[in-house]
Amino acid sequence: MSKIFLRKTWRLCGIIFPLAYYFGSKTIALIVVLLFLGTFVLIELLRFTIPALNKRLISTFGFLFKETEKKRLFTTTTFLISFLITILLFQKDIAITAMLFSIFGDAASAIVGVHGKKRIFDKSIEGSLAFLVICLAIGLALSLTKIHLVPAVFILGAFSAALIELLPLRVDDNLTIALVAGAVMSAISKFL
Repeated sequence: MSKIFLRKTWRLCGIIFPLAYYFGSKTIALIVVLLFLGTFVLIELLRFTIPALNKRLISTFGFLFKETEKKRLFTTTTFLISFLITILLFQKDIAITAMLFSIFGDAASAIVGVHGKKRIFDKSIEGSLAFLVICLAIGLALSLTKIHLVPAVFILGAFSAALIELLPLRVDDNLTIALVAGAVMSAISKFL
């Protein structure tokens, strides 16, 4: 099984956060995110303080992490920070949608993109299109639940999330995807 597939399968565990919000409340979702984030922050502090621990974590769980994560924060940590802020800033329907875009769109982009042939900004166009299609499908599926976003809201949110994933920004897209999608959907929903 490829490393990218294993990493993205691990990331799909993030479904717990939008589910906690959907079936619970903002407070429950925040508690769940904070428990995971606190655990990862503690691991980050320990691994950067104790080099032998960092080496052990990377050798044991290296299949879950990028090469660059040996010396910087795990992308899972930035992903959790993003979800914490998303839950705090945006209304429930938008926060859940933005988190789902981040979880499933990013996974689709990486899995399809690794085989992509056409590239822009060092990313595959096929991966970015997969990201967009998955986000649009999520928005459509959510419209069949008690989450009712106007189609224009989730469509523009999906496009903004896909664009943020594609652009060669210096900021980790695990931090920005949900936040940008949430901000765009919030702004648009105020006008509709």
